[in-house]
Amino acid sequence: MAPNDPPQQAVTRIGQDEDAALAVRASGGDVSAFGLLYDRHVDAIYRYIYYRVRNDAEAEDLTSDVFMRALKAIPRYEPRQAFLAWLYRIARNAIIDRARRGNRQVPFEDAIEHPTPDQVVEPDAQLLAHSDSDTLRNALKKLTPLQQEVVVLRYLHGYSTQEIANIVGKREGTVRGIQFRAIGALRQLIPSREAL
Repeated sequence: MAPNDPPQQAVTRIGQDEDAALAVRASGGDVSAFGLLYDRHVDAIYRYIYYRVRNDAEAEDLTSDVFMRALKAIPRYEPRQAFLAWLYRIARNAIIDRARRGNRQVPFEDAIEHPTPDQVVEPDAQLLAHSDSDTLRNALKKLTPLQQEVVVLRYLHGYSTQEIANIVGKREGTVRGIQFRAIGALRQLIPSREAL
């Protein structure tokens, strides 16, 4: 499990249905079902955490903590919510809890040190893809933490607006607005290559 592993694509609807069925079995005490969920999503959760803490040992520790929390909370999981989005929310809370206890948290702008260009699929993503790392990192620092998180989840992880809304606990329209404002700010902060 390394931060440079190939990115995991966003979970399809069929995958979400399979996850929901496994989660229902796991909430009934089926340990093997939870094991399958762990195997499916551990790499994505690790990468998300690693981008924030930038330390292998701490990322592994937090990843274990996330899955322990998920195992304890699985009876409360509601299948109408994507399981991976539920895990991301647990991971986000675990990172926040760790930061409150004084452990270092790395800002999202550092996520660009591990770019995933194969996921650059949208016109706005071209802005990110054609910017050099230092310029992009400096521009991301000027965004709010929530804007940074939305940009990273959308353009580096490739999640849909709905998936991001589930992860950050906001409505889809709110996430679209955050993304729109973030890209607008980045367009102002990152000089056009054509102007150079």
